[in-house]
Formats: sequence, C-alpha cells, structure tokens
Amino acid sequence: MEIFPQMDLEDNTGKFSIKMHGSEVGVFLMSRGEYELSRHMKAPPVLDTGDLLLSPMPGTLISYAVEEGDRVEAGQEICVVEAMKMQNLIRSVREGVIAKLLPAVGGSLMADEIIAEFGTEEEDQRS
Repeated sequence: MEIFPQMDLEDNTGKFSIKMHGSEVGVFLMSRGEYELSRHMKAPPVLDTGDLLLSPMPGTLISYAVEEGDRVEAGQEICVVEAMKMQNLIRSVREGVIAKLLPAVGGSLMADEIIAEFGTEEEDQRS
C-alpha cells in the first residue's frame, strides 16, 4: 500500500503544510546556513495597540469626525483618509474616550501610523 501525503506551500518563506489521514503538520524548511543564522535572531517585540487607532493604509488625512475628549462607540466614524483618490472612513475599533488625535488634517499617513489614542479606563470613567 502506497501512502501519499499532500503538501501545500503556505508562502514564499519556506513554510509548508503536510496533510495525511486527516492530520495536518506545519513544516518550515530552511538551508543549514539559514538555520544557523535564525538561531541568533531575537523574537520581534509584541506591541500592545489596543488603545490605538492605526491607519490601515498610506494616504492623506482629510478630516476628523471627532475631537479629543469625545466618547465614541465601536464602529463610529473617527476620520476620513484619502488613498488613491478614494476616501475611506476610518471607524473606531472599540468604545472609549479619544485622548489624543495625532496627525494634522491634510498630513500624510503611513500604513500602521497612529491616528488616535484612546484614554485609559480611569479617563473613560471620568467622562
């Protein structure tokens, strides 16, 4: 009886997925040199962005729909970012109080640039 596992290439980093008899195992293939170098790499820092609203794309900040100190609900419009001649509404990812609006209207934004900071829980309860 011959057994043929199914292999799927996940991406171009050398990560493969091997499937056989309903089980799946992730495999990461690298050369000996890559392995030796990877042992010395530090893990990337994990950043807590729970209190931040980040720009999902590069573009220009057109306007704000809120001001600092405003209480917002999840899904409420925060600002408009124009990218590739399209205006995109950026909505709040959670409820809370806007502590700080960082970029100026008309300024350029990079992807993952901070647009707004939410206040701490104590600040939220005070407003």
